[in-house]
Amino acid sequence: MNNSLKTYTNAQRAGRTASPATQRTPGRNDEVVNNTGGFVFAVSDKARLERFLILGTDGGTYYVKQSKHVKDNVNFLREFLNKNEREFVDTIVEISSAGRAYKNSPALFALALALTEGNDKAYVSAALPKVARTGTHLFEFVNYVDGLGGWGRAKRNAVANWYTEKNADSLAYQAVKYRQREGWTHRDVFRKVHPKGVAPTVGDFILSGKVDVDAPEIITGFKTAQAAKDANEVIKVLETYKNLPWEALPTSVLKDVKVWKTLFYNGQLKGQALFRNITRLAKAGAFTDMKFAADYAARMTDETMLAKTRMHPLQILNALIVYTEGQQVNDKNDYWLQHYGAARVNRVKTWTTESVIVSALNDAFYASFKYAEPAGKRTLLGVDVSGSMASFATTGSDLTSAQAAAAIAMTVARTEPYHMVRGFSNQFVDLGISAKDNLGDAFRKVQKSNFGSTDVSLPMEWALKNKVEVDTFVVITDNELNRGHRKPTQALAAYRKATGIDAKLAVLGTASNGFTVADPTDTGRQMDFVGFDSNVPRVLADFSAGRL
Repeated sequence: MNNSLKTYTNAQRAGRTASPATQRTPGRNDEVVNNTGGFVFAVSDKARLERFLILGTDGGTYYVKQSKHVKDNVNFLREFLNKNEREFVDTIVEISSAGRAYKNSPALFALALALTEGNDKAYVSAALPKVARTGTHLFEFVNYVDGLGGWGRAKRNAVANWYTEKNADSLAYQAVKYRQREGWTHRDVFRKVHPKGVAPTVGDFILSGKVDVDAPEIITGFKTAQAAKDANEVIKVLETYKNLPWEALPTSVLKDVKVWKTLFYNGQLKGQALFRNITRLAKAGAFTDMKFAADYAARMTDETMLAKTRMHPLQILNALIVYTEGQQVNDKNDYWLQHYGAARVNRVKTWTTESVIVSALNDAFYASFKYAEPAGKRTLLGVDVSGSMASFATTGSDLTSAQAAAAIAMTVARTEPYHMVRGFSNQFVDLGISAKDNLGDAFRKVQKSNFGSTDVSLPMEWALKNKVEVDTFVVITDNELNRGHRKPTQALAAYRKATGIDAKLAVLGTASNGFTVADPTDTGRQMDFVGFDSNVPRVLADFSAGRL
């Protein structure tokens, strides 16, 4: 009997007995201890890399302070890089270019680490434009490279190529829109890497601010806008130079609603700019203009725009939370900030919300996921509502893990016609969530139910006790189980034996750690997912239906 089959056979036997979450299952030498003393499984290296790239390490977790969380992940990245550099780089490119992550920062850091400590510099260099797609990305990448040990020839060449591979118009747009980030300017980077072959009309502008007669139109427009004396003059400039982004305008005019409306109708608010500026426009009272509000809402739900700009569902969800509940305010004296490196979520709101914008944000959230063909399976969704899921913002956003988990559950509920949504901690409760709820209602229902420790076996235990027929159990959790008289895999085995249903278990992880409660030896019937991946509904449906 091979090792994998032996391990699985041991797991099946263990399903007939009970091993508490805090004890190793007899015969399972592949179990590891999580951050709360519970015994779980280690995810594969590639799966953990995907978790890091999609979830990041911002804010740490309930059980692990941010500084240690970051250190643990960086140590893992170095180990993976040393073992399989090409798979490391390819995974970074795939996650980043497909828009599967809420933030691009983890991908940029990982690529900077590969360029600094890897051996195949040319391979990493070729990947840079695919990951650092904007000037903002480049500045962040440069900042990571600078912090990881300075500059050698390979690093200089990689960054220089980012500039020289662009034509004059494309580079001019980057130079105007992304002038300064992370303490760097394009002039600083030019002086660091000395790119050769850049169009002189753009190079002169970057190095000295000089505008040549034949400079690209966006540079001429930028200089003209910067010289404008007031909002009315800026609007006239925008009528001539319709391709100017809002970053090209003097900051003094960015409180004027007429300027923002002009930018919008010029087509310069799309993607992240469209969603990030909702609160700014709300504060200025722009959405009291019903026609403008309706036009703005229509653009937010444009599926072509969402796909082209790589809008991630959590970016839209974050905009919804901020617009409806207020901006996050952290108290530097907060106990949780001092002891865990992340503050609990407190909010301040000074504007009125308009229903047309809220409805559009809800619709845009669902539209931003990759299309999923329903599995048509009986699906029980278990949302972890334990204390560890509710106390901290997740993935560097204004969302708690519990809120984001509720939103993911809603997407699955809207995909699958036969479903139930429940919450679990050390109890199993009906959250009162239905597929017809809007996201705000789902958030409130989840937040009201946050309590207790974590027993991930409860969905299977409850279904067995109540004779509920389930084809696929979906649990959304940080995998920090620390409660239960038997493990989730044991509870699943018991459910299968008692019901005769060959039920599957999908585990959607919400934290960038190396743990999962999904048994890796139960191939095809248990699977680990990254919870906040924009591919989740599609891949989950394929797993449930047996299409994978």
